[in-house]
Amino acid sequence: MRGVMIKRLILVGCWALLAILSNVAIAESVCVGDIPATSDEELYLEIGDGQILHRPSNLVFMRCSLGQTWENDECTGEAALYTWQDALQASYGYEFAQALGWRMPNIKELSVIVERACVRPAVNEALFPQTPPDDFWTSTPSIIDDTRAWSMAFFNGTSSIKAKDRSLHVRLVRTRLNSE
Repeated sequence: MRGVMIKRLILVGCWALLAILSNVAIAESVCVGDIPATSDEELYLEIGDGQILHRPSNLVFMRCSLGQTWENDECTGEAALYTWQDALQASYGYEFAQALGWRMPNIKELSVIVERACVRPAVNEALFPQTPPDDFWTSTPSIIDDTRAWSMAFFNGTSSIKAKDRSLHVRLVRTRLNSE
């Protein structure tokens, strides 16, 4: 496990250095072949209309970030940025694909879609296309500082606590209903 983490840190460092030196926009994620994939497509079921089921957790994720639109099997438009409070308010009563119950995922829920073998973004892009390689809010507040909450960095798949007044991206989730 330690060896995998060291390889991952080296990969992230090298990729960041390459991006800085080349001054080129990064179009797709970089994955290391000898690190086992954590977000295999077999774990998911496309249920249509921009929704995807993570089978082991029974969670349905929006394939696009808030602000983007699901069109022709891809996410179009720019992912919106929200403060933590604004993200919670935006998710309350959110209706998407004729489904209710959408909410901001907690830190454990959002971590199930992280692809730990990839960076920039650290997500399976076939399942979650055009995901910004940036921070995403979770609904999990910090227990030691009420002005901060947990976020997931889809740059490299790490989690951290951020000030709630910062503007981050949001991806919503809901629990799959028995009737689906």
